Amino acid sequence: MNKKQILVVEDETVVAEDIRKMLINYGYDVPEAVPSGDAAIKSINKNKPDLIILDIMLKDKISGIDVAKQISGMDIPVIYLTAYSDKEIIEKAKETNPFGYLIKPFRERELIATIKMTFFKHKMEQELKESEMRFRTLVETTKEGICILDLDNNFTFINKAGAKIFGSDISDFEGANLADYLSTSNLKKVMKQNDARKQNKSSRYELEIIRKNGRKRYLSIIGSPKFKDGKLAATFGIFYDITDKKLAQLQLKRTMDSYTRIFENIQDIYYEIEFDGTILEISPSIEHDTSYTREELIGKSLYKLFYNENQYDLFLTKLTKESMLNDYELIIRDKDHSPLTCSLNAKLIKEINSDKVRVIGSIKNITEQRESEAACNEYEKKYRTFFESSIDAVFLLDKNHKFSDFNNATLKLFGYKKRTDLLNLHPGDVSPKNQKINKSSLKLAEKNIEQTIKKGYMKFTWTHKKANGKNFLAEVWLNSLKLDGKTLIQGTIREIKK
Repeated sequence: MNKKQILVVEDETVVAEDIRKMLINYGYDVPEAVPSGDAAIKSINKNKPDLIILDIMLKDKISGIDVAKQISGMDIPVIYLTAYSDKEIIEKAKETNPFGYLIKPFRERELIATIKMTFFKHKMEQELKESEMRFRTLVETTKEGICILDLDNNFTFINKAGAKIFGSDISDFEGANLADYLSTSNLKKVMKQNDARKQNKSSRYELEIIRKNGRKRYLSIIGSPKFKDGKLAATFGIFYDITDKKLAQLQLKRTMDSYTRIFENIQDIYYEIEFDGTILEISPSIEHDTSYTREELIGKSLYKLFYNENQYDLFLTKLTKESMLNDYELIIRDKDHSPLTCSLNAKLIKEINSDKVRVIGSIKNITEQRESEAACNEYEKKYRTFFESSIDAVFLLDKNHKFSDFNNATLKLFGYKKRTDLLNLHPGDVSPKNQKINKSSLKLAEKNIEQTIKKGYMKFTWTHKKANGKNFLAEVWLNSLKLDGKTLIQGTIREIKK
C-alpha cells in the first residue's frame, strides 16, 4: 500500500522538523518541510502531496492563506497551523475551506488525530462528489424521463429526456403542472397514486398524456414517495414512452390471425433453422412443392437436402460473410432424390441475450420456371436463326411504329450499312413522300398499321425508298402480335423484280 505523502509548510525550522519526525514515525511519507509560500507552491506542483500542513502566518510575501487559494483547484486537503486564535484571521482562512486547524503548541496525538480525520473527511467528500457526478451523468444521459413533483403535482425538476417525452423543452416546465398534460380521467388516476405515496408506497402504472400539440402518448411510470421530517414532501418519478410498444401490441393482436393464415397458405416455403441446419420451423407449403411432409422435416438438417454437398460450404461461407442472401440459387434433393432447382433467401438472426445464431428465410421452387426459360431460350435461338437466315426482309415495329429489330436482309434491301442507320425510323421514313395513289406515305402507313392491329394481318403492295434515294416496289405482309403485354407489328418485305 502506498504511503500518504504530506507536505509540511512551516517557517520555524525546529517546529517543522519536529512535525516531520512525528509523521514519519506514524508511517507517513514526508520528503521535505518548506519554509515559504513560494517554495510550498513549487513543491506542491512538483510532488502533488496527499495533504498539506500549512502555517497561516509565513514570514514571506505569500501567506499560508495565499498558498491555499492558489492550489484550491487541485483538491488537496489543507490543515492550518497557527499560533493565533484571532477571529479575523480565522474568518479569512475559512474562505479557503480547510479541513482543520491546529493551534500551536499542539500535542502529537492531536496532530495525528486531525490528520486521520482529514483523510477520512476528504475520502468521504471525494466519494460524495463521484456519487453526485455519476447521478448527474445518469440523469442527463439516460433515455428515461426523470421528474420530481411537489404535493400539488407541480414540476420542480425534469431532465432533458423527460421533457422530450412530453414533447417540450426543460424551460417549458417552469411553473408547469402535470394536470396540464392530462385528461380528467387520467388526472384522477394520478390522484389515486398520490394516495399511495402518502402511505409510503411506490408503484408502477401506465398513464396517457396529451402533448401540447394534441398528440397522445402512453407512459410507463414508477412513482416513489420522498419524505422530509416524517412528512410526504414530493413524488420522484421515472418514466418512459411505451406508445410504440402499445401500438405494436395492438397491431400484433390484430395481425396474429392473418399471420397464421399467411403462414399456412404461403406459396413460398418459409423456414427457420439453427446455424447447423437443424429445421426449427417450416411452412406447410413444403408439401406442395416437394414430396416431404412438414412433420418429417422438423428436427432434420436442411443442409442434408442440398443436392451437392459442396453447396453447403459455399452457402454458409457466403451467408456468414454477407449476413443476408437474396435469390441464391441451388439444387435441393426431393424425397425421391429427384433434383429441384430453388431460389433461396436467407438472413442471419442473433438471438437476444445469447451468442447463438439462427437463419430465417424462404425457398421458392423454380424448377418449372428454369425449364420454361430453357425452352424459351431454345425457341428464341431457333427463331433468331430463322430470323437471320431469311432471304426476305423481316422486321419488328415498336409501340411507336418504328423499327426496333430487323435482320440483315432488311439492311441489304434498304441499302444501309449499319443497324443504327435504320433503328427508330418509321416505315414512312423509308418511303417516298407519296404513294402512287397520291396519298401521304406516312399517313397511309399509319392507316395500314392500325388495320393490322384490328384485323391481325394485312398484305399490300408498297413503294419503298432505298438509302441512295431510289424507289422500289415491294410486297408487304404485316402481323399484329403481343409481347410482354405490348402490341407489336412484325412484318416481311419482298422486292418485286421487274
